[in-house]
Amino acid sequence: MRYDFTTIIDRSTCGSNKWAGMRKIDPDVGPDVLPMSTADMEFLTAPEIREGLKTYIDTVIQGYTGPTQAYFDAVLGWQERRHGYGGKQEWIVTTSGVVPAILMLVNVLTEPGDGVIVQQPVYYPFSLAARLTGRKLVNNALIRKEDTYEIDFDDLEAKARDPRNKVLIFCNPHNPVGKVWSREDLVRLAEICAANGVFIIDDEIHNDLIMPGYRHTALPTVSPKASRICAYCTAPSKTFNLAGMQLSNIFIEDPTVRGKLALAKLMGMSLSQVAISYEACRLAYDKGEPWLEELVRVVDGNAKYVEAFLAEHFPQVRCYPLEGTYLLWADFRGLGLHHKDLERLMLSAKLFLDEGPMFGRDGRGFERFNLALPRSAVESAMARLLKTWQALQADWAANGRPERLTLEAGMEMPDFTYDTPFASGLHFASECGGKPTVLLFHRYYSCSICGAALGRLAAEYDAVTAVGGQVKVVLQSTPESVRQAMGGENKYPFEIICDPERKLYERFSVFPADTMFDLAGDDFQSILPVAVSMFSGPQKDAPPPEGMQDQLPAWFAVDGAGVIRHAHYGETLFDMPDAAAMAEALQFGAPARNA
Repeated sequence: MRYDFTTIIDRSTCGSNKWAGMRKIDPDVGPDVLPMSTADMEFLTAPEIREGLKTYIDTVIQGYTGPTQAYFDAVLGWQERRHGYGGKQEWIVTTSGVVPAILMLVNVLTEPGDGVIVQQPVYYPFSLAARLTGRKLVNNALIRKEDTYEIDFDDLEAKARDPRNKVLIFCNPHNPVGKVWSREDLVRLAEICAANGVFIIDDEIHNDLIMPGYRHTALPTVSPKASRICAYCTAPSKTFNLAGMQLSNIFIEDPTVRGKLALAKLMGMSLSQVAISYEACRLAYDKGEPWLEELVRVVDGNAKYVEAFLAEHFPQVRCYPLEGTYLLWADFRGLGLHHKDLERLMLSAKLFLDEGPMFGRDGRGFERFNLALPRSAVESAMARLLKTWQALQADWAANGRPERLTLEAGMEMPDFTYDTPFASGLHFASECGGKPTVLLFHRYYSCSICGAALGRLAAEYDAVTAVGGQVKVVLQSTPESVRQAMGGENKYPFEIICDPERKLYERFSVFPADTMFDLAGDDFQSILPVAVSMFSGPQKDAPPPEGMQDQLPAWFAVDGAGVIRHAHYGETLFDMPDAAAMAEALQFGAPARNA
């Protein structure tokens, strides 16, 4: 092997985002543990790039710098040589990354309330680009086949016909499922979008990372029409592990769209990229090809190793073929764990991954493995996973497996014990006393949104009592904290169940949101105070949150015989019933609405 793909580099002190995230979760991880999450590599930069940058630093003043002709020639030559793409120099808009380009393009090509189509499970910043800008996220979900994924073209066509849906954010190769779309797929996709006036933001940041036996086609090469209606987003960042250089090359043939992106850059005062980034890109494209060819073989070997290991030791797990990217997508649902227990399994094994739900609800039960790391670290990760899984199975054999239920209408409501701010060891069935009861899960008592919801329920509670019903509200707060906040006596006409250890949430599968940005759905502005508090970090003398800030609500209407008449798991923080809906569910089952 000509290049070094075996040395483990300690990145714990250099500001690496994923290493810092791993150490935040577990400060005591050993030297053989490498994070397998964020899509950058655990390999030394190609020596041709390292040596070239040393010369550059020694000889060039690092002032305000724009792209050079040598940089343009390298970018255009790479695209022609590797992808058969004959883009023009004047079509290139440089940005500090593909993700910033996507966000800017969504902003300039759509208006608040317009639809942005994505194809989940997909790279989560696609969804953020819609939600952070007040657009509507429209999911053209991929179809999962036995050993691959396909585009749902009928659904795409229906959604593209809606004039409110202006943009498709497309991923080729697809992250996280590793699919390299065929030329036929791309032709059909471009035809649908062109016929309906949908512009394609084409993220091809992984398009140089194609595994042996597969062939990649760049979207703008399939037809002149496809080239005119897309922004072809490329970068050396994934290919050569240069994400920290913050340079992407966005090809846009349409002069109006290109001008809008350039104007968006100006409005953000993003006038040029870092001087050294242009040279890093030039060196990568002019001199890095041999390193890339060897890298692909290393990643392909890692993928084959993981696939074989899981097939032998975890036959219930399905790996999807790694066609492109260095990100392996695996379906762990056959283990019978819900996705939060799966996440705990991985963390117990010291596998720090990007969990499947990050990529959309269809990713629950899946894991994404970053395989751009030395084989020894991959082997160590797989050994830890097997050891941890065997230990968990032994614990179940000795102590029983924890109960995990998804409550549905028609089921008998399981009994449980609980504490309130004023009593302990109560039994749900006996405390209901044959009375129709709504069991309502929310966040925690100090949450301002929960406080407003509890106040509204108290004001409207007569609607529940009028049908002979009652409500019990489950919160993540401790009995002591609620009792103190209430001043020592219950100020509500309903009972509060305190579940600070989240035993009921876990038992009845009342999950947090898959990401914090899913908490409010398309209405991100409504949780801005929550988001600010989560991103601002711990405040001096401020108490920590009483529970998970991204917790979603749920509610279950149980009749006097203990049978669930209606079950609803909230999809956003505000997906809650009012008292009238609760009363209706207690009387008739499914209510006509959720408030």
